[in-house]
Amino acid sequence: MVPQFLALGHATYDQLPDGRFAPGGTVRYATGAAARLGLNAAMVTASTPSARLPDHEGVQIVLVPSPAVTTFENRYEAQRRNQWLHALASPLLLEHLPHAWYAAPLVHLAPVAHEFDLALITAFPEALIVVTPQGWMRTWTEPLPALVQPCHWLPPPALLRRINLLVVSIEDVAGDEALVASYARHCPLVVVTRGAAGATLYQHGVIQPIAACPAQEDDPTGAGDVFAAAMLVRLAETGDALAAAQFASAAAALAVEGRDLGNLTNRDAVLARLQM
Repeated sequence: MVPQFLALGHATYDQLPDGRFAPGGTVRYATGAAARLGLNAAMVTASTPSARLPDHEGVQIVLVPSPAVTTFENRYEAQRRNQWLHALASPLLLEHLPHAWYAAPLVHLAPVAHEFDLALITAFPEALIVVTPQGWMRTWTEPLPALVQPCHWLPPPALLRRINLLVVSIEDVAGDEALVASYARHCPLVVVTRGAAGATLYQHGVIQPIAACPAQEDDPTGAGDVFAAAMLVRLAETGDALAAAQFASAAAALAVEGRDLGNLTNRDAVLARLQM
């Protein structure tokens, strides 16, 4: 079956201070959000056969066998977060996708650690595509474990123009608004998420603020991923970027009120939150 929503990227583990491992990764949150919004969702990821993968109803999974799960650890020192990469799963290649999945109408390119190249976007010429480029904005040195450092992501303008929607957080770009503006010169829709401060939409060079929906935050993990997936879904339905961003803000607000998408129940819940 051709999925309505396809996400590519590494499902991850986050190593916690007590030694436990929590599942993470943009593909987990994005496909889970799409499934709750009523779409047939799918992911292509790389992990060990024994890894805990999403059990969201309606999510198809292609698992590329890997000797490791991409694993991060956040260490906090003097109120500063340092991120470490402990393990890296195998790369994702076009040949890993079922051929029929090239026809997916909505595609989310969701790297977390350079697991594929943006040039893969050319395999989906008819799709509406969202990119969350966080994984291309990180660098590290071998051997692992290694401290993750930020790096500038400067893709070719031709590939930026192929992206229908680019979503970054203000942390991803280290507050560099000029960098965001440079993306917006080529990409038709760019969103900068700002947590509780809302978001900013760049639409063909015109800047519009997006207010945050009210929320009682419990866990902000994955909120930006939910925002990106929900906005792509609504954009496909309405063709209205501003309305889609507002819908995504409501979905993200629900997501932060629970853990692992527990509070993002369905489309009706998102529409109700949008009216608050």
